Amino acid sequence: MKQKKGLISLLAVLLVLAVVYVALRSYNASREEEEQAKAEAETIQVVDIENPAEITYSSSDGSSVSLVKKDDVWRLKDDDQTDLVQDTIEKIADTVSNVKAERQIKDPDSLESYGLTDPAYTITVTGEDGTVKTIYIGDGADADYYMTDEEKTNIYTVSSDLPNVLEFNTDNLKETENSSDSE
Repeated sequence: MKQKKGLISLLAVLLVLAVVYVALRSYNASREEEEQAKAEAETIQVVDIENPAEITYSSSDGSSVSLVKKDDVWRLKDDDQTDLVQDTIEKIADTVSNVKAERQIKDPDSLESYGLTDPAYTITVTGEDGTVKTIYIGDGADADYYMTDEEKTNIYTVSSDLPNVLEFNTDNLKETENSSDSE
């Protein structure tokens, strides 16, 4: 009889633990969904061009690059004969056509305060549908950079990934025999 009561008690405890486990798992899943929804709601989409067809950027050192996509192949705008490393340009295109700000500066000072009167980078992205978006990257802000768009009314901080992807020279974009062999 004692064995039977002990077994029943053990089964009851096991059942309670199973119910608690399922409840906690359900609670955690709903919390993760809430946190993800909150993060998505806080996302500040500054540039969202689905199919970029042209990218032009210039930097404060005077260098500039214009890339055009024709027949799913990226080329220099002024040199359609030179083969370019497509993976590198696709990474650039993906980054500059989908820019999300880390945060928006409330009550910003003048553009000059953020290095945006003479920006480090000016990036213009044109989509296949003709949508054009221009952004300006200014001074660094800790691990981020200050950024504004063509309206120059809002100031944002953006991840350093954006300006970092633009640190190349045109020669590095040109495909060489070694880079074509590795593809």
